[in-house]
Amino acid sequence: MSTDSLLRLVQASKQYKGKTVLDRVSLELKRGETIAVMGPNGSGKSTLLKMLAGLSALSSGKREVNDDAGGGGLIIGYAPDHLPKLKFTAREYLHHMGSIRGLDGATRTRRIEELLERVELRDRPGQQMKYFSKGMLQKVNLAQALLSEPKLLLLDEPIGGLDEEAQDVLGKMLHQLRQRGTAVVIAGHEQTILGQWSDRILTIGDGRILSEKVPQVSQDGTQWRRIICRWPSGRDSEATAFGGWPGTLRCRVDGREAVYWTEPERSDALLRELLEAGASVDTVTNGTGRMV
Repeated sequence: MSTDSLLRLVQASKQYKGKTVLDRVSLELKRGETIAVMGPNGSGKSTLLKMLAGLSALSSGKREVNDDAGGGGLIIGYAPDHLPKLKFTAREYLHHMGSIRGLDGATRTRRIEELLERVELRDRPGQQMKYFSKGMLQKVNLAQALLSEPKLLLLDEPIGGLDEEAQDVLGKMLHQLRQRGTAVVIAGHEQTILGQWSDRILTIGDGRILSEKVPQVSQDGTQWRRIICRWPSGRDSEATAFGGWPGTLRCRVDGREAVYWTEPERSDALLRELLEAGASVDTVTNGTGRMV
């Protein structure tokens, strides 16, 4: 393993109850690079992140860690695809997580205040997380993953629920982490956004890496059609899954409202599927360039 390599999977497979979820996946992560993992729900994205994090044992193959790559061992931060609505304030939860990770009180307080400032949650000192919106929970989820200043950051669907401003904040944070040599792996559906942040895009399907490419992202002149619709209550995951529809450039889900930016020639097919799935379409607009 090279000195700039942090971790690699070699022919890694995972089976659950006789079903193969990941099949002979090989992947090497290097310092300072950002990798996007794209694919529909059930393709194996979350399992891949858990295997990289060491949270899910391999059924076969190898997981190799270069403990000396960054000095002091490999610290991993992991943000799952959702955070439950807990009966803690954000600070209480983050102090608890910091304590589990062995951070002393002074370090915990410093890091928590820094991170809450960056994700714009410092003004909610007494509000419990059970009252937080999905976007606010995503911000706390990101903060807990960054508490220990990881050298490898794994983010599972971090964009869902974030508004435009919060997405910009996340993008800037990831850029700063990259400059410090942190490796980042992001699983998601939003190809245009993740392509702007990433050095490599992996497409995964049926438990295998189907393709790998270097993104060529330019929004100048990009034509799109924006679909705004409302979903029945409690169907956030289904609404997010449509972000992986062929030709979809970007997706944002906030409560019952979902916004999809899609290639114009693919929009009719997406509209048909949304309506058949039970979504109520509010508006459809055309645009070029920045997706707003």
